[in-house]
Amino acid sequence: MFRLFTITSKKTIVVRYLSLCFFILKTQASRFLSFNRVVIKQTMNKIDTLKQLNWADPKLFQAVKTSLDQKAVAIPNEDVAILVEETLWALSMEISFGQSVAKGYADLIGEVSSEKFYRYRELIRHFGEKGPTLGRMMAKHLVPVLKHGNSKLLKCFLKTLMIMQSKGTFTLKEPLNELSKLIDEKDFDSAFAYIDLLGDTFSVEMSYVQCQNFAYNIPRAIRSFSLSRRAWQIKQLHRVIKADHRLFDPFLLGMEKGLYLLSEGALNDFVSLALNKLTHRFKLAAKFLSLESKLGIDTCSNMQVTVPLSEVQQQLNDYLQARTNLSISVKSLSNLPDSICRDSSQEIFVCSDGIFIYLPDEINESFTKEENKKLYKSLTRLEAGLYEFNTFDFDLEKAKEKCSRLERIKDQNLNLGSMEKNENISDLQRFFLSFPVPELADDLFTVFEHGRIRFLLNMQYPGLIRHTLPVFQRKALHMIQQKENQNAVFLLYLKIALDVAIHTHIDLDKKTADFINQMEKQFKTAMSVDHTVETCAELVTAVFPYVVRFLNAHEQSSNLGKIYNPIRTPFGCRVRSDLFFMSHRNSEQLAAKLTAQLAKKGYKVYKSDIRRKLIANKGMISHEDIKSILLNSQKVKNTNMSTDDISLDLSWLDLSLFLNSETPSPLISNDGNGSVFWYKEWDCNLNDYLSSHVRVLDKSLPDFSDDFYINTLKQHQGLVQNIRYAFELLKPEGLIRLRQWVEGDEFDYRALLDFAIDKKAGKIPSDRLYIKHIKQTRDVAVLLLVDLSRSTSNTVYNSKVTILSVEKEAIVLFCEALQVVGDVFAIAGFSSTGPLGVDYLRIKDFEENLDDKVKQRINAMAPQRNTRMGAAIRHATSQLENISSKVRLLIILSDGFPNDVDYKNKYAIEDTRKAIFEARSKNIFTHAITVHFAGDAKLDNLYGNIRHNVISDVRELPDKLLRIYGSLTRH
Repeated sequence: MFRLFTITSKKTIVVRYLSLCFFILKTQASRFLSFNRVVIKQTMNKIDTLKQLNWADPKLFQAVKTSLDQKAVAIPNEDVAILVEETLWALSMEISFGQSVAKGYADLIGEVSSEKFYRYRELIRHFGEKGPTLGRMMAKHLVPVLKHGNSKLLKCFLKTLMIMQSKGTFTLKEPLNELSKLIDEKDFDSAFAYIDLLGDTFSVEMSYVQCQNFAYNIPRAIRSFSLSRRAWQIKQLHRVIKADHRLFDPFLLGMEKGLYLLSEGALNDFVSLALNKLTHRFKLAAKFLSLESKLGIDTCSNMQVTVPLSEVQQQLNDYLQARTNLSISVKSLSNLPDSICRDSSQEIFVCSDGIFIYLPDEINESFTKEENKKLYKSLTRLEAGLYEFNTFDFDLEKAKEKCSRLERIKDQNLNLGSMEKNENISDLQRFFLSFPVPELADDLFTVFEHGRIRFLLNMQYPGLIRHTLPVFQRKALHMIQQKENQNAVFLLYLKIALDVAIHTHIDLDKKTADFINQMEKQFKTAMSVDHTVETCAELVTAVFPYVVRFLNAHEQSSNLGKIYNPIRTPFGCRVRSDLFFMSHRNSEQLAAKLTAQLAKKGYKVYKSDIRRKLIANKGMISHEDIKSILLNSQKVKNTNMSTDDISLDLSWLDLSLFLNSETPSPLISNDGNGSVFWYKEWDCNLNDYLSSHVRVLDKSLPDFSDDFYINTLKQHQGLVQNIRYAFELLKPEGLIRLRQWVEGDEFDYRALLDFAIDKKAGKIPSDRLYIKHIKQTRDVAVLLLVDLSRSTSNTVYNSKVTILSVEKEAIVLFCEALQVVGDVFAIAGFSSTGPLGVDYLRIKDFEENLDDKVKQRINAMAPQRNTRMGAAIRHATSQLENISSKVRLLIILSDGFPNDVDYKNKYAIEDTRKAIFEARSKNIFTHAITVHFAGDAKLDNLYGNIRHNVISDVRELPDKLLRIYGSLTRH
């Protein structure tokens, strides 16, 4: 009996164990028995424990293992066991729930206290039992709350969660995603304000649709708020919704229109005014808050002190163009990556890369709007000095020549040539890296270079300095109140760069005062001799050992490199040679190659001179340019020979080996198929033209024998007769009789009768008694420019006919009509593939008759490629310029917006507009007809609101084209 009991017990155990294993394999998860869990804790290591997870989900196992391996601390085996157990439990409910739980635990292990770790387990169990969807969301969003927050944040989070959950789980997804982002960004003020906003919003009675609307739009609104103002803008949104949730949309509309520019106090006052109006009438408050009422607009304008860049951008661009005469414009700092516009120590307000000067999206530094505008101007003025006085033309070779004249240079532990082979950094960066403490060399150069800019600005623009310098001085004096800014190098910056009388603001010990005075004296002496940018490098080299000794003595340290922290400058102003180098890397490398090639032949030339010419010529350089650089070099200047007496033979230098063969040069040539023309193109980002940027190949369209022209005339026989009759009426009448002239060809007998009656009546008669006969002529020249892009191959709705076929029918009728009226006309098509592949296809020239060849070219018209419209318009304009007609008209027939390689959206629209303005300035009228296209307000920006027609149904084109032409040329 005992034996039977034993066998039965063993069989039972085996059966239960096998049943458990089967359950795990079937559901990919299960709970471990309590005694198994004890065994795992005591005997298995971390890997063995995780392998239990591998049976359920191998990919998830690898992800968790990788995450745990990256932890910097030892992971308790018990925590890993909990991760596995809870993950298997969650997987048994839903795979995505289990994956979220595993990732959540993996993120928390080793990062939070055991109390928070077990709290996470408790909450996940609680929410998971209510459903896997809610459990999955909590597994994800509880992690940042526990990881970065405190008990208060968790308490508020759970309270709001309960309120939102009562409305439905559908309200949680988007709001919690946004909350997690705020917490991950460590913006806890915004996170608390956001949680309170959600709690109060969803605590009131709302319909399902209203809940959906708020759950979707509140997170989007929060993300639209700027980082620096987000917390208190959320609080104002909270006030608005709490007062009346219907004001949510008006508030957001007002924010878009300008409320976002108000300061914290101003926005609070504005919302208070709006809520006061709510007590009287909802619509009044809504109009005020959304800035749709004049009172709201005026109130916002009076309260606003923040200045957006868009408000002053054009003014700053005009200033830069006038002062520097360079293609430099202003752009927002938000266009740069955060790693560039922000460093570890301070916010950057201004920097530049040789193409743009980057400024903040908005400025709210002062209490008045005018002062904030002044800051924009001051930042731009100072940065413009870097270009006007050639800061970015720094040449390491020139600097080495200057520094080599210094006495005992070899004893200063410098190696100016050590970084010359590094092609990935600028000359200025190489210069800094030649010093034992590059950060100190960078700071000293900034001190001397900003001092040089101030020195030169004071010489050339003393008024500018009087208005600009105080802005930076006030900022610097505010900064010096902080102890970390009271170091000797920053004090040196105040004295040399900003001309601040330091002793009136801070007490200096004698050694520091002597140090600053000596540096200032040396700077002034150097500037009086030579004020090029390389002089600043010479100053850095000369004073570096002395500054190191002084700082070591002051810091009581012998290793300055480990303890030195770079100075913070007012508004983060520094010379960013790295940005300039990145923008002009190709010119930099090409200049280096040309310099080396010339040096092999014994020609002395500086890389910076060639680089400057390359940048000015958009990457191009000629033998004449190089000769000019050589003749103007210092070596030639020191000779007694004039430049006319010096001959330079550079025929051995093959520039095609260095220059990109596809780079355009300004010329007109022939490629065998037709003439090649080069045209400029307007770059709205630079606010300047790109000279010789687009290559246009002008050629005739090949003939194609077909009956299309004849068949079109037969198909539209009745319309052709009506057109001919209508256009006969446009023809002038030969001679016209003009009455009441003081001289003419014959007497006007009606006027003579009036003369006699007036004289008999005692009135003074009119002396306009003659008739004049004037021969009336019609002097009109028109060029029809047809878009042959591939989109014209699309078929017309509910038809098998293509858009281009209908356009060709219209062109046939157009030709017949103009033959009747006698106007001079030409027809051309165009298409493109990038700036070097624009084709201008002649179909009929002005001097050509409408013969069979022209008709065959019309037959040959076929869809081509893209639509680089600006270049085509410029070339068509050049054709019309040669026509002496009194009225010159360019009609553009297209089926949409311009579009080509690197030629889209705003860039393409702005270039096309410029081309149209250029034509108008030459007395050439343009009119566009857009076919098979729904109306779009952007067409007004492209062509002008009265200079285009939209024909949505292209089948109406043959009739409407002639009507439009008739109305354009009737008078």
